[in-house]
Amino acid sequence: MKLNNSLYSIISRNLSDSPISYVIQLDAKHFIYKAHFPGEPITPGVCVLQIAKELLEDYLGKELNIQSVKNVKFLGVISPVEISYVKYVFEKVINDTNKNIINVQSLVLSDNNVLTKLSFTCIEK
Repeated sequence: MKLNNSLYSIISRNLSDSPISYVIQLDAKHFIYKAHFPGEPITPGVCVLQIAKELLEDYLGKELNIQSVKNVKFLGVISPVEISYVKYVFEKVINDTNKNIINVQSLVLSDNNVLTKLSFTCIEK
């Protein structure tokens, strides 16, 4: 299930400088927040990871599957009521074309506060 233009919208892309980054806006009215959690919406961790994968697909112009998640650290709550804009920064994107895998290290930020650290591997569909 794609979350772009549903749970979030891309506000801006910085694809020319390293590290690449995206600013997104979360939709506090999305049905996911009605269940997670009523009256106190929090972006589910699986959605944080799915958004990172979708942004990586946008950057690479390829459809991907997540092969493995090496590390995820949740350092802050991503509430669409308190934080409407979130920045995804891809610190490392290593494309191993011989093995057809992409290793990624990413940060999710609000202002300059790190909310989540992600490390995962994708393969091309």
